Amino acid sequence: MMKKIFFIVLILFNVLNHQQILCSQNIADFDKGTLVITVGAGFPDFYRLGLKADYIGYSSRKVRGFGPLIIKGDYGLIKFKWGHTLGVGALLGYNYTSADLNYYQGNNNFYSQTDKYFTITFGVRGTYHFYTKEKFDCYGNVGLGFNINSSNRTSNDPFASSYSLYKRSAIYQALTVGIRYFFTETIGVYSEVGWDMSTPIQAGLSLKF
Repeated sequence: MMKKIFFIVLILFNVLNHQQILCSQNIADFDKGTLVITVGAGFPDFYRLGLKADYIGYSSRKVRGFGPLIIKGDYGLIKFKWGHTLGVGALLGYNYTSADLNYYQGNNNFYSQTDKYFTITFGVRGTYHFYTKEKFDCYGNVGLGFNINSSNRTSNDPFASSYSLYKRSAIYQALTVGIRYFFTETIGVYSEVGWDMSTPIQAGLSLKF
């Protein structure tokens, strides 16, 4: 019995000692050559909120979707002598919205309509990491790129037109401030606030290599 208790105490001591070592290290440090991949989602989506306002005249409407889903890469390019780091990387985003609408037309004829919107975003980004200590990494981010938008409409209204559109649209721009928190040397979470893919807030998972 005493041997079992001693063995359990020894294991707990090793676990706590390992945790103390990790806490004393700067596991969130973003150096030259460091690569961080983040996978997250943004909310709330102002594009969907705007569509709800645009479709206010319909007798009933349901606007839903998912995204934006955002994958970002961040590579440490320059480590300054004062401890800050400049990073560069790329971004891939996706957003989907569907609007189901019902309305009356003519002699009280009841029709339905479905509008679908898809956005794929490609961009490059730059980050400035101004504070890294223990498990925290704080940075500013700017992004620039372009969106590929497509949409289609289907309706049972014989007087309404159904269509499918595909176009390369306006320039993508982003400006955020973010923070990463690492549980281990490779796994953490992140959050950013500002403006990125029609949302003011995003959060998700961080993987460091």
